[in-house]
Amino acid sequence: MNWFSDRKRQKSLVFLLLIFGLITFAYARRETFLQQAKKLIKQNLEKSFPCDLSIGKIKAGLFYGVVLEDLEIGFPQEGRCGPAFNIKIDRAFVDYNLWRNVFTTRGALLNKSNGRGELVFALQGGRIYFADSRPLLKNLQGQVVLSQKGLIFEDIEAAFKEGLPNVLKLYGEFSENRLTLSANLEPSKVGNFDVLTNLVLTLDKKVNLHDKTQKICGTLKTYGSVLNKRPFPEVNSSFEIQDAKLRLLTFTLGDSYDLRGILSLSRPFDVDLSLNFYQAAPSELISRFAWAAQGEPGFAEQPHFSGLINGLIKIAGDIKRPRVEGYLEAREGRIGDLSFVSADINIKGRYPRIMIVDSRICREEDFFIVEGEMDFANLERQDFLDIRLKSDKGMLWQGWDITRRPENQVHISKSIADDLKVTFDSFMEDANEGFEGNYTNELGLEYKIFGDKLLKLRLRKAEGILGLERKVRF
Repeated sequence: MNWFSDRKRQKSLVFLLLIFGLITFAYARRETFLQQAKKLIKQNLEKSFPCDLSIGKIKAGLFYGVVLEDLEIGFPQEGRCGPAFNIKIDRAFVDYNLWRNVFTTRGALLNKSNGRGELVFALQGGRIYFADSRPLLKNLQGQVVLSQKGLIFEDIEAAFKEGLPNVLKLYGEFSENRLTLSANLEPSKVGNFDVLTNLVLTLDKKVNLHDKTQKICGTLKTYGSVLNKRPFPEVNSSFEIQDAKLRLLTFTLGDSYDLRGILSLSRPFDVDLSLNFYQAAPSELISRFAWAAQGEPGFAEQPHFSGLINGLIKIAGDIKRPRVEGYLEAREGRIGDLSFVSADINIKGRYPRIMIVDSRICREEDFFIVEGEMDFANLERQDFLDIRLKSDKGMLWQGWDITRRPENQVHISKSIADDLKVTFDSFMEDANEGFEGNYTNELGLEYKIFGDKLLKLRLRKAEGILGLERKVRF
């Protein structure tokens, strides 16, 4: 019996010595193993993503798992659209019991170009938390689940600071060759605009089997869009990304606006775009952008322009100040107080100031030559559109008909209502030189009684004349 017990003790001692030897060997080889693991992590991440990875320290033990310290992931700007970023992670801990889904890390997202825009985050148990982030977020949380399909975003919710969307909710999946993302923007105050919309974005990676070139094909759609408490046309777009260029196959806003062309995603960020108008009503669109002088934003009672438009506008050059050129055709509309049968408008210039040239507006009785400019830097202001109308007979100035008559007389009139008109007659400075006639400024009021009879009131200096006029045709 004692022999059996001694034999059992010997086996236990040998087993313990073996374990101790393995632990000693593992501890002795730990640095080599950790350096190999560090190299493997760096190679795989840089191979999967166009980034630079730096790992300060890596630690491992029997009881506290694997710890990564002072990680830095850099995304260079060259050849890309947008600023360069650094992701700095202070400490990442991975438990050996991976089935417990324990993963904790803390760090910050920094703008490498100017050092601003720090985004402090924490990730624990599959949930993301943000705090003390500037300048955009108040809070961001949700779940990111790793599955056989890839990453699944569940109930990602971002709360923004003042001046940006209140709450943005995200759902979607990200796999090796496909991204599907749905976003819900709850009613928010973005600048001066009240915004509500839902969007769906899909991205697919395509590989040409012949030359092995790759491109990203995508679609973007919105639904349920509301701007300034009124329904807003939906966006429907399909596009491709290849060789640092975004090709818009179509980008429609409702049924009336269609934008197509190419945008460079690397410097100098040139564009070559064409915007088509199909029976478009720009007054309905612009009225949502806070043109109203009173009341809630977007409820302009009388836009500067009304009518349906067809046309084409081409935009090319540097995206900050592109060249703009095109034409617009309108039928049966109104500009200010002027109604027209047809309008043919030609525009050219460099954004944001666009000139109106060689344009004409036709009415039933006459036509006008159109000149002016649009300053899109003042889009929210009522004076962003400055139009001047001229003809051989006169000029229309904010609803007043101005004509020149014989003897250098200037006649100004405006219809207050269908049966009421105000007139004013004046004379040029040299009109009364060498003449003894009565050349005095005169203010008049004409009221249509019935038929062809007018009641007229004339005021001239201290005189006042009231008369009844009847027009007779011969």
